[in-house]
Amino acid sequence: MSRVGHIFRWDLDKTYLKTEFDTLRDLVRTARLTAEQRENVPGSAALIKALRDAAVRRGDDIKNLIFFISGSPEQLRTVLEKKFALDGFVPDGFVLKPTVSNILRGRFRAVRNQVGYKLHELIQGRSEAPIGSRETLFGDDAESDAFVYSLYADLVAGRVPSADLKKVLKAAGAYSGQIDEIEAGLEAVVREDPVDRIVIHLDQHTPPVAFSAFFPRVVPIYNHLQTALVLYLDDTVGPECVRRVSEELIARYGYDVGRLANLAEDILRRQRLQHPPERLTVLAKDLRELPLGSSPSSPAEATVQTTADELMKAIADRADYLLSKSFPEEPPFPTGPRDYVALWEAEQDRREEQRRAKKLAGKISREPEREAIRREATPLPRPPPTRV
Repeated sequence: MSRVGHIFRWDLDKTYLKTEFDTLRDLVRTARLTAEQRENVPGSAALIKALRDAAVRRGDDIKNLIFFISGSPEQLRTVLEKKFALDGFVPDGFVLKPTVSNILRGRFRAVRNQVGYKLHELIQGRSEAPIGSRETLFGDDAESDAFVYSLYADLVAGRVPSADLKKVLKAAGAYSGQIDEIEAGLEAVVREDPVDRIVIHLDQHTPPVAFSAFFPRVVPIYNHLQTALVLYLDDTVGPECVRRVSEELIARYGYDVGRLANLAEDILRRQRLQHPPERLTVLAKDLRELPLGSSPSSPAEATVQTTADELMKAIADRADYLLSKSFPEEPPFPTGPRDYVALWEAEQDRREEQRRAKKLAGKISREPEREAIRREATPLPRPPPTRV
């Protein structure tokens, strides 16, 4: 019987799959997509399979578990399960939101609310996990994933007062029944500190500093090559994960060596303070010593492998470069208990600023079209009357 190695809990939309739900039209279009039409966030499919395989290097009797918690409605389960099959894996658990049930019960706030829903499912999942198992959580900046995941981690560790939890959940629009379920679920969870890392995909291009209140556990990333490097530095995956994600980004999404090397340097620069300098030395050595891929079956595959080889060397060179630079003073990471009531208010301000920015961007993008319509609709001036 396999032992649990590491538990990975994923949000689905904008973290694993490219999903648009900003408008009602987006929601309708997304709901109608077939499994074949649904697009991955670049690198996510390769990363998932690499996470599965990462347990092999630690022992044949160890299995990493992968769970999804999605705000998508339950009616999409068949389509999404087919999508997972197309990507070549089956998750160990997959929770979808009971949207229709909430509507029929008149729980309209629950349709949009994510905090109470996700927190309940995370706690339920933890109550079923083996004691001592470690977790890594994946989310994005389109919702409040950094906030919810951090709250979950601190709740399980016993760092959030019960009164603060109730205040936050009420402010977030949770129903009293949801609050009772969450509190009851916590009673079944052993108090420990299991969450190693929270990775937030910056789908909305939020500045990483916006999540500084949740540092150092939360790491904002721009793409999943950065995710693979974060997990490597955490010793959660091996260097082969970095290569597999890189190959997918090169082969399927057209990334070049320069762009990926810059992304690698960005995340290594941001993360190096959390690890001893020797970790970068080992990274450079591991990437340079990675075995070449299997014999290519086509010129295109050969090109991908050659480009990936170049990228591994480029990342190793960037790691060496950062080692040659003096380390800055340790950043002011938060210490002590977090005030989640105040953090929720700050999260609301962030989301509101995000909505205003989207609205303004929409107006700017539509202005040329509106100007063309105005010009077309404006009648031409009449010529002055001709005197006879």
